[in-house]
Amino acid sequence: MKIVKIKGIEIKLHLSTLFIIALVGFYATSFYAAVIPGAPLFELITVGVINGLLILFSILFHELSHSIVAQRFGLNVSEIELYLFGGVSKIEEEPRTPKSEVLIAIVGPLSSLIFGGFMMLMFILPLPIPTFLLVTLFYSGISNIGLGIFNLLPAFPIDGGRILRAFIWWRRKNVISATKTASKIGVGFGYGLMIFGVLQIFTSGLINGIWLIIMGSFLRSTAKQSYIQTLNELTLSNISVNEIIYIPQRNLEIPFDMLISDAVREYFIPYRKSYFPVFKGVGIVGIVHIEDIKRIPIGQRSKFIVGYVMRKLSEFPKISDDKTGKDAMKKLNQSAKPPHIIVVQGKDNEELIGFIGKEELISALKYWGLSAQHS
Repeated sequence: MKIVKIKGIEIKLHLSTLFIIALVGFYATSFYAAVIPGAPLFELITVGVINGLLILFSILFHELSHSIVAQRFGLNVSEIELYLFGGVSKIEEEPRTPKSEVLIAIVGPLSSLIFGGFMMLMFILPLPIPTFLLVTLFYSGISNIGLGIFNLLPAFPIDGGRILRAFIWWRRKNVISATKTASKIGVGFGYGLMIFGVLQIFTSGLINGIWLIIMGSFLRSTAKQSYIQTLNELTLSNISVNEIIYIPQRNLEIPFDMLISDAVREYFIPYRKSYFPVFKGVGIVGIVHIEDIKRIPIGQRSKFIVGYVMRKLSEFPKISDDKTGKDAMKKLNQSAKPPHIIVVQGKDNEELIGFIGKEELISALKYWGLSAQHS
């Protein structure tokens, strides 16, 4: 759910964010009840609501700090999504140097520490405010300082792990090798949290233990995924679009006026491709995808021609053939809706050369990625 746009970055709120708001609110209320026995219900609810909203603001502040610094280094940030485990800035490419990696990563924990420190300062100052607000300031301050310290742990892909990767990258001059090492450490931290969570179940309660197990599992999974993502991005950055492109052949182009049932039988079933170009007259006029055909009931497919369900070329994003595979992947990721296919044109942006879909990218990563893994 989109809630606002800041500095050209869309801010989205996932429904799972409500859980973390409720969890923080619950713990804040429990803390207040322990500090002020017999506190009125109104104050308990107020403390919970305010702390829940403050943690949401602090997470957004944390992620905005990452995003704004990333923009300063020329990286495109499409959106920030707040969800169950905090938030994520969708920076569309990896930092280009160890220095930029460090600065982009460290600003997040620093923002949390600054925000937490400000809350603690407000708590310490002799301000004429109600007790429940003082406790709120204290709890929010401690929570944000704890969040900042946690994010400095050298567990990739959280911020401290990214700082560690930047250091290894600087030493080895190899981002893939650095990412692989940092990822293994991140996986180790993930397993450590899961083990600690199991122990917590028997010592501190079920909720604390399960939460740590979930966080550990998430960290382990994202550490592995981040390594694969970095490997894929670097691999594709060294491949030209011309080395990935699917160039249509006349025998694999479907006539505009062919019945859909015939297209399924003569093209989709024997060649097992998810899409085919559609030609009319002397040129290609569109693309027909298997998902387009699925929308037509089987009994109706002998009544409609391919031209009825095809997508016009103008509906697809375009890229010139002098770009890299990394550029193509970014274009595909930016596609608003499936099917995710881009049209490849010559440098003059007039001549149609071919197409790139997920199939072509996966194939390129499968074969070209073999050498990158051992570099």
